[in-house]
Amino acid sequence: MIDFSRTRRVILAGAVVAAAMSAAQTSASATAFCAVKETSDGFVALRVAPDRNAATLARMKGGDEVMLRAGRRGVWQEVLYWPGGTRTAQPAASNGRRGWVHAQLIDICG
Repeated sequence: MIDFSRTRRVILAGAVVAAAMSAAQTSASATAFCAVKETSDGFVALRVAPDRNAATLARMKGGDEVMLRAGRRGVWQEVLYWPGGTRTAQPAASNGRRGWVHAQLIDICG
């Protein structure tokens, strides 16, 4: 006979472990550097807020790097951007511009 209460406990435990692993990956990505994708118009807007109508802080080019931040709102990702490639091996957040970019315009992170 199948013990359904045990099966539910095992499934619940698995869900808790999966959620914890997902949270760990999210916090780890907060320090990942990612390339900005190439676009047909030649730039990706760094916005002051997670909205396509928000003011533009910078016009990033394909290949520029951003550092992912913890903020995520729908399809928008909070990032740090260093204009003109001024990022160093140990970048200071105070040297970068914090803003929002559409997540689909961020390429491979590494």
